[in-house]
Amino acid sequence: MKVSVLIPTRNRPELLQKAVASVLAQSFTDFELIIVNDGNTPLPDFADPRIRTLNSSEAGAVPARNMGVGAAKGDVIAWLDDDDQWSDRNFLRNAVAVMQGGADFVFGDGRFVFADGSPPQDYSRNADAKSLEHDNTILVSAIAYRASLHQKLGTFDESLPYYWDWDWYLRVARSGAKLHHNAWPVADILIHPQNMSGETNAPARQQNLDRLAEKHQLPPLKLKTHLDLT
Repeated sequence: MKVSVLIPTRNRPELLQKAVASVLAQSFTDFELIIVNDGNTPLPDFADPRIRTLNSSEAGAVPARNMGVGAAKGDVIAWLDDDDQWSDRNFLRNAVAVMQGGADFVFGDGRFVFADGSPPQDYSRNADAKSLEHDNTILVSAIAYRASLHQKLGTFDESLPYYWDWDWYLRVARSGAKLHHNAWPVADILIHPQNMSGETNAPARQQNLDRLAEKHQLPPLKLKTHLDLT
């Protein structure tokens, strides 16, 4: 199985370099790395022939992700945000092995790393179709899944800029796809003021959350971050 690793990025070249380095350090090597630039800062030059770059012309984070999905050639898609890093160099190898065994969607645990120097926090949560009706416990930088799920379920919902991921997990889980939890840390998640889940975005996030609940016929959902679930 070939893996398409997708990194959307916006004006964070130094953090992007670290994210890319963590991909190139993977023990599994049969992958392509697609970087979608949604910002106005030129991307660094990458010498590795497995790396391709695209430009979404600042269309927005979710359109940039859909552009990456459309360009992916692998049997498996794995996501890494530009401010995160894979800490488990066997993440892709283990995910592929689980999918070869029959799983459709694999997710791992993580560790929150704080830009202000606060001590890191481990994060470990399971998820299934029922639990996802209440909380989004899955870290986007710790997932890998069969690319064929997009053929079956479509692309990400661009009307949900904050909760496209939660929407996707619900769609996948409710489709009958087999979810598998690798219960160990696979990614370092950087917590910093520019995170989309920051407090300054609370009104827009709540509006988006209400739309998610309406779309999936869920009861009113309380605004939370993954930190609130630790």
